[in-house]
Amino acid sequence: MSKLNVFYEEQKVGELVRDKELVYSFRYDPNWLKSPERFQLSLALPLQEEPFGNKLTLSFFENLLPEGEVRKVLGRDHQIESSFEFLKEFGKDCAGAIIVSPNKASAFNSSKSGIRKIEMSKIYEAIEEKRSVAEVISEMEPGYLSLAGAQDKFPAIHKNRDFYLPTHGGPTTHIIKVPIWRMGISESVYNEYYCMKLAKSIGLNVPDCFVMGEGEHPLFVIERYDRIIDKNNKVHRIHQQDFCQAQGIVSEEKYEEKGGPTLKNNYELILKNVWIKKRAENSYSFLDWLCFNLLIGNNDGHSKNLSFLLKEEKTELAPFYDLLCTAIYPKLKRQFSFKIGDRNDASRIGKNQLNLLNDELALKAGTMIERMVFMRHKLLEHKDEIATEVLREHSKVKIVGRISDLIGDRCRSLSRQGIK
Repeated sequence: MSKLNVFYEEQKVGELVRDKELVYSFRYDPNWLKSPERFQLSLALPLQEEPFGNKLTLSFFENLLPEGEVRKVLGRDHQIESSFEFLKEFGKDCAGAIIVSPNKASAFNSSKSGIRKIEMSKIYEAIEEKRSVAEVISEMEPGYLSLAGAQDKFPAIHKNRDFYLPTHGGPTTHIIKVPIWRMGISESVYNEYYCMKLAKSIGLNVPDCFVMGEGEHPLFVIERYDRIIDKNNKVHRIHQQDFCQAQGIVSEEKYEEKGGPTLKNNYELILKNVWIKKRAENSYSFLDWLCFNLLIGNNDGHSKNLSFLLKEEKTELAPFYDLLCTAIYPKLKRQFSFKIGDRNDASRIGKNQLNLLNDELALKAGTMIERMVFMRHKLLEHKDEIATEVLREHSKVKIVGRISDLIGDRCRSLSRQGIK
């Protein structure tokens, strides 16, 4: 039997166990259950003395890890395969508030925590050679890697145009994404930057972000919303759970077509769990997120791209992230991540499908049409303005104009269907 300890800052939360049959379980520590700072790791893992079984345990811990090609590369280079081994090696700075460690004491030591500068020449060299930057970071400061998702990225602290890694288990404050080089994806950094700026301009809740560098080395830098800086300039972790973790779903099932949550599942999750003063606002934000993704051509807005934050013991919808236009790339999938009404082909989703979804979510008559009309007007109002701003900063970028044109085409298509 193998064990890993789970911590919140310097307090033990519980134990992650893998037995000889490679079956996982998790049990909260008795002292954590009595702690005034206690919280449940996810809605699927409520505070209780009894251990949780294999699937529920994996639904939280496996969703903390990289996916796809990034995980394959790291697994090969470190000769590790299982989620347990990945967490043992790289669990020092996970999404949210927890730390996973093989040690009896937390990796975090607030009295000793410092920073060390990242050698960016090594990052740029990895980009040029199309190697994983996550691997480079794991060599610089072992343990700082556990960022979920398929895109190559690394956590860091950004100060005065330089990047640093914390020592002694300290929290990072930013996530840095590098250009995607596979499957003919071009200018991904500027694609995401434009879409995120556009989202902020129309009122969606998104973290601040910027692009650093030019040419072959542009970096998309985004503030971590699961971190907060207090009045003494000390960084604290905020607990989060994505919508797969919250519903006991492993990452390979994050898409609806693979058995993952539906729009109805996610909408009802918000209604049942967001605290009363934020519930109406968060539910409408979710509907606007859906409309925004449809109109910008983001076919990869799956359930792991939605999260809850725990703030002052209250659950609320986290800021939106991973917003980019995937429809601009011919080799990427054409189907939308969720079925709307009876369809998931974005080109065939119209008035009838929005009304079917309206009924499925038990919304007031006409609500989905109303939210889509609102989003259409907002995008038409701001898309060219934001494109001009991005091109003023990065004049050689080509993809921004193409995305703006795609958005315009989708808005006109809705208008022809009477949604205007």
